[in-house]
Amino acid sequence: MQPAPRNGRPPKRIVRFQCGKYFARTIRREDASDRWASWLSDPWAVHVLNSPRRSLQKSDIIDYIKRFDQRIHCLLGIFERGTRTHIGIIRIDIDYAARESVVSVLIGEPEYRNKGVQAYVFMSTLDYLFDTVGINKLTASVLTRNEVSIRYLLKAGWQLDQTPRQQVKSTSDGTMLDVCSFSLARDAWRAWKETKLAKRIMQRIRSAERAAAQNTLHRE
Repeated sequence: MQPAPRNGRPPKRIVRFQCGKYFARTIRREDASDRWASWLSDPWAVHVLNSPRRSLQKSDIIDYIKRFDQRIHCLLGIFERGTRTHIGIIRIDIDYAARESVVSVLIGEPEYRNKGVQAYVFMSTLDYLFDTVGINKLTASVLTRNEVSIRYLLKAGWQLDQTPRQQVKSTSDGTMLDVCSFSLARDAWRAWKETKLAKRIMQRIRSAERAAAQNTLHRE
């Protein structure tokens, strides 16, 4: 991890990395759109993210983007290569002193969900955090009813932490919802990347990146 400047304030992070058929980069205010706003009112997002049932507009998304300093609190966009379609976001909150980070990924566009996109994006994001930023440990919290994300995290080597049960209040009816806490250490991530499953995913990512590069050359 790069040392912080003398004033103790981390530099802004201008990020861009490939994720197979997709890429992630630092979000910009001009990325805000009514289409993005619609993601958070989608019934699926309301259910798995405990989002409030309200309609958002582009102006709300601009306000949301302003909350990220891109130093400690970073927001990245996920885009499809070639079409440049904005399909999701990555939120990263970094504790530089502890060398820990909280990370979450949202695939917002419905037609891109449950098609392996999250695996591509998560692998590239975690490589960035462990290898480039120098993070030693990642944490994530997931509602227990979000079974798809829980299965993915467990398959990807994350550890389900045996902490006292956490709960949050439902934004729809006020009931209390159970939350699972997960963590992933750098050594555990490196060990998981040696598994057959990880190698298959990495092979698909590399193949997709080669195909995308070839398509770019043909267009030029």
